[in-house]
Amino acid sequence: MKSKILVVGSSLKDMGGIVTVIRNMEQSNLTESYELTRVETYITGSVMARLYIFIIGLFRYLYQLLWHRPDIVHIHMSNGGSFYRKSILVMIGKIVRMPIILHIHAASFDDFYNHNRFQKRYCQFILNRVDLVVVLSQEWKNYFSTIVPNRKIEILYNGVFKMEEHISRSNSTPTCLFLGRLGERKGTYDLLLAIKNLKEKGVQSKFLLAGDGEITEVKQLIREYHIEDRVEVLGWISVEDKEELLRKVDMLVLPSYNEGLPMAILEAMNFSLPVISTYVGGIPELIKHGENGYLIAPGDIEGLIQSLELLIHDQNTIVTMGEKNRTLIHTQFDINMLMNELSHMYQRLILK
Repeated sequence: MKSKILVVGSSLKDMGGIVTVIRNMEQSNLTESYELTRVETYITGSVMARLYIFIIGLFRYLYQLLWHRPDIVHIHMSNGGSFYRKSILVMIGKIVRMPIILHIHAASFDDFYNHNRFQKRYCQFILNRVDLVVVLSQEWKNYFSTIVPNRKIEILYNGVFKMEEHISRSNSTPTCLFLGRLGERKGTYDLLLAIKNLKEKGVQSKFLLAGDGEITEVKQLIREYHIEDRVEVLGWISVEDKEELLRKVDMLVLPSYNEGLPMAILEAMNFSLPVISTYVGGIPELIKHGENGYLIAPGDIEGLIQSLELLIHDQNTIVTMGEKNRTLIHTQFDINMLMNELSHMYQRLILK
């Protein structure tokens, strides 16, 4: 019989990296060895919508624990409200003696953790109750080892299903894609200022902004900067539309202020795209400056402008960096290969 894994996380109707990770798990080779049951406890929306899905999810969680006892509970967690909601599930799970994996996707857990003394102690209490803390990069492992014993922390990089096809592009105007929630954390406003500067310099380029978030504010700033002819705000897009965009654009730009390990970057690499991003979270473990993309410090507008200019004016570098990224996905970030690593973690907990 297959071992039973209870997976707790956001609704698959939602958006974001956690949703993509859970969906990839369910479509991977992991299902050949494990029976995965999903309990959804969050969806973006009104307070009532979020409260409703959490209460329903809580009852389903209890039902699974008591009547279909899983071998492992695998909880996907961020910071903020996500941490407090999932901490309730952690405590319930430990009451009934369940092995629990806490898979942390937070981009700014350090800020959340250090907010005040109570929050710090509560985080310590919860994190030390679970059997395994899974993080997205070596940098985050180093950070969490100051809270949890190092032996209880494992790195599991995000992954994608590797693309076999070769993609050729022929845009007359170099086209850059921003993929993520529009707002300050993802560096959207820095990017708009950089686009304004590029236009003033006469650099011919086009930018597509895909994602939810502060769409109204972003559109207002685009009008103020008079860059309507350079920028198109697409809003939230479907998985199919996202893949079509990744086939067409020339590069991904994501000037974030904090991150875990962005799925957007992995997806862009998979489609043979170079990446312009920042030295935050696990990004430097994916992108090496000058080799398969360019990295800047968060908020470095001039560095962002220079990096964009370098790629916009050099089609050969776009192709070369894109191919390096495609190779990197095939050798290190293929989802089925990474799920084998997760399987080993499961086995260790089950045997224990």
